[in-house]
Amino acid sequence: MNKLSKIIGWVLGIVGIVLGVWCLAKGEATNEGPVNVLLRYSYFLLIAAIVILLGLALIMAAKNNPKSLIRALIILVGIAIVVGIAYALAPGTPAANVREQPSTSLLKLTDTWLILVYILGGAAIVSILFGVIRNAITNK
Repeated sequence: MNKLSKIIGWVLGIVGIVLGVWCLAKGEATNEGPVNVLLRYSYFLLIAAIVILLGLALIMAAKNNPKSLIRALIILVGIAIVVGIAYALAPGTPAANVREQPSTSLLKLTDTWLILVYILGGAAIVSILFGVIRNAITNK
């Protein structure tokens, strides 16, 4: 299993480098062809990582403690609700300085990912602050 994950990691890394070089070598930054391919590839990798992570979490929860599977499913539903709210709030505004605009669905998806990144960044900052305060209190 470890060998398989290394091979898959190398293959995905090489594909990412090849697509990145192709996008940069294609010319100007406003050329929508390579940029769309690179965006779709990054979306594919992000969605694949999320699905694999959630699948492994559910499998491990069911294997280690079947009662914790309900808790994991509740967390999964909560994540789905947050993603749904982010998608509903995403404006899908047109991209600036681009001759031919990407499709409206791609613009909305990009705005959704940006909102999710903002939420995760804020949660990371809050958790770091909470951890520092908690350690300061417990180490008195």
